[in-house]
Amino acid sequence: MGGAPGDPEGGSVVLEAADQATPMRVLLAVGNPERERRLRDALSGDGMVIADRCLDAVSLVERATAMDLDVALASSDLHRLTAATMAAVREARLPLVLLVEPADIERYAGLGHLVPAAAAVGEVCGALREARARGPAYPTPGGAGASEQVPDSGEGHDDEGGQGQVIAVVSGKGAPGKTTVAIGLAAALGNAGRRVVLVDADLRGGNIGPYLDLDPRLGLVGLAFGRNGASEDGRIEDELQEGPGFAVLIGVERAEMSSSVSVELLAATVIALRRRFDVVVVDAGQAISGIQPPTTDSLLRLAGRVLVVTCGDLVSLWNARAAVRHLREGLGLPPEAMAIVVNRKEGRSRYGAAEVERALGVPVMAAVPEDRRAARRAIEAQLPITAVGGRASRELRRLAARLTAKAAATATVAPQRRWRLPFSTKKATARS
Repeated sequence: MGGAPGDPEGGSVVLEAADQATPMRVLLAVGNPERERRLRDALSGDGMVIADRCLDAVSLVERATAMDLDVALASSDLHRLTAATMAAVREARLPLVLLVEPADIERYAGLGHLVPAAAAVGEVCGALREARARGPAYPTPGGAGASEQVPDSGEGHDDEGGQGQVIAVVSGKGAPGKTTVAIGLAAALGNAGRRVVLVDADLRGGNIGPYLDLDPRLGLVGLAFGRNGASEDGRIEDELQEGPGFAVLIGVERAEMSSSVSVELLAATVIALRRRFDVVVVDAGQAISGIQPPTTDSLLRLAGRVLVVTCGDLVSLWNARAAVRHLREGLGLPPEAMAIVVNRKEGRSRYGAAEVERALGVPVMAAVPEDRRAARRAIEAQLPITAVGGRASRELRRLAARLTAKAAATATVAPQRRWRLPFSTKKATARS
């Protein structure tokens, strides 16, 4: 018999009954077709719903971050499954049950709820229900585990922490000043009191590192290869560097190095960073259909806002229109997720904000004026353009205020300060 409305025991019975009445939504990512068929039939017969299926690890990460799911079921033979993949799923707060062969148990310990690949379907169903109840908290046998071998946001990880804002900065073909805008925006947000990290994810070869005079040995390459150049081991805090008012994770120097940065690694990194910083500004390179790597597309889907940088001339707008079309039709981004930043605006010789909005069908959030003197001073000093003042600096601060829904943005320039990494206690070391 059920308890009274105020009876805790009776209340728990009601909650348990309600939980059992709601079908569990399962993301199925099993590499073996015959095994997948058996599991699909068993899960459906046990009252569960297959919300979606994945054929590789890339899809697993994308679905885990984008869909409303209860639990994921994957197998260790899934195509391109890595520790970084499982870290990304964990950071997305989706419990994961992994079917493992005996040889893979040590490799994936601490990264999921592990079940033998040969287990009966009833045991798998039970593991899924237990994983849903426990959440993405996995035991690590012997006090050690693979969770130490994947990108991590560092000590003091707050599992109940909020999600920071991810702002991706892209462009079409050409060089409309996307990186200058990304660096200036990160600095403006940092000066406004936000905890900001700037990620150079331009896989054609980023230049944020040389622009800010940072150590090229650190960054995404360090996460991909590890300090010994032979593994994916590494922790994010060891690869971050202090910029002028914000943290920086630099990218690859040359396009041929981009193959070392997998979709799973980049997604896991950004997801971990947004749980430690208020804003993650990502220089995502060019958004060009059929040319950019799938890694960039997956990263753009994680962004809450995508800024398309363009100049006001006809050729640049033509390239920006192609980028907007790719974002809208190729990636399915909603219109409210996109905005235009018109850079290097000069006089009336180029199109204005209203004309750009009509041409691209996307609102213009900022029109940064051409300021050659400030740009030259910033490059010579290897500082953000916001650090040297001028018209461009003021507009970038206004853009930062609009993005963070703050009213005040253009008062006085806040003094530049060195940002201490919020989760690292190590001393800054001099570069050799």
